[in-house]
Amino acid sequence: MKTPVMFSAISVLAMASVVSGACPEHFSDAAKARLADSVELEKPANKLNVVYFTGNDNEPIADYQRRLSELLLYLQQFYAKEMDRNGFGKRAFGLNMLANGEVDIILIRGKKGHKEYSYGTGHNACLEEVNAYFAAHPDKKFSQHTFVIMPTHYDEEYGNSNPGGVPFYGLGRNCFALDYPDFDIKYLGENTTKGRLLTKWYGGFAHELGHGLNLPHNDGPTAMNDALGTPLMGSGNYTFGLTPTYLTPSSCSILDKSETFAVAGKAPQFYPENAVEPTVEGLSIVYDGEALNLTLSCEEDFCVNAYIQDPEYTVNRDYDAIAFLMAHQGDGKGRQTCSVRIPLNELQRLKNVRNGEQAIDLLFGRPDGSRFRSRVIFNWDSLKPGDSIPTDKLKFWQGY
Repeated sequence: MKTPVMFSAISVLAMASVVSGACPEHFSDAAKARLADSVELEKPANKLNVVYFTGNDNEPIADYQRRLSELLLYLQQFYAKEMDRNGFGKRAFGLNMLANGEVDIILIRGKKGHKEYSYGTGHNACLEEVNAYFAAHPDKKFSQHTFVIMPTHYDEEYGNSNPGGVPFYGLGRNCFALDYPDFDIKYLGENTTKGRLLTKWYGGFAHELGHGLNLPHNDGPTAMNDALGTPLMGSGNYTFGLTPTYLTPSSCSILDKSETFAVAGKAPQFYPENAVEPTVEGLSIVYDGEALNLTLSCEEDFCVNAYIQDPEYTVNRDYDAIAFLMAHQGDGKGRQTCSVRIPLNELQRLKNVRNGEQAIDLLFGRPDGSRFRSRVIFNWDSLKPGDSIPTDKLKFWQGY
């Protein structure tokens, strides 16, 4: 079997990520306008691997290097501004840059026809070849996070006006999105056919990248949504570019401990195989008639988020999980007390508040990117003001 042809979009590399608003001359006028207010980023320690993957029988969409570079740089700025707004500094996923100002997008031509890399299971064959490429070119792998972009299929179902057919989801620290001819920043924000199509796929592009950077789904409290719009990791994939879209404090606290957001000189070794789960003590959830009050104690290096949601508690049924970042106070001895008050009037989008079953998930994140989740299920039908929700010994699983 022949070795697949694989090569970088442009051979000359620049070592730094884009940190200022200066755009390359060949970028579109739309990109120059969108990036004019760019903020200078804190220098990242690690960078996102960006791959453009085709089958052996199809080609990249024309001008993909420039179009995708403009979209990636605008998205990098969105993440940085949201991180800064939430108190985590002007930090975003690092990008390896070429000398001409474009993002270093690695082009990999697969061994098989493009239909072998289709939505559903095609990611397995794709990742096998992507991993083989990085094994042969370790200098091109900048982190454990990889963003794979594939050109749309062209057949009786898919094409320029209805792109699709390729993997489009997050899968651990890998994520997938698509490309098509009008996937171009010049249509961002337009309430036109091309503008609405761009919001759908660019919003999804931004959302799936969030998964690949460790983010779970989440919605925001009522007051936050009223003020800021739609969380990107909720339904923001349908609003990005058209109406206000934001990252919740919980999402930013997780990105704070994501490998590609680490600041140069301060990065730990990420995602150890022997990650140790938190030691949680004193978990208390008390209903006071107007709110749920959560407190717990754990090691001081964890960030802790609480998510409350209606059933079902399964993959892609958690877009409505309302996220709350728990406040923390260290004791000077290596532990911290974490607490949050969840007013019921902030849960208006949930159907089961005061009536039926709900779950509170606790997500613990270490500085090395390790994440542990546990769940407390309760029923409002038996809950009265002053009652405590029973909390057995927490059982943890790793990941989202």
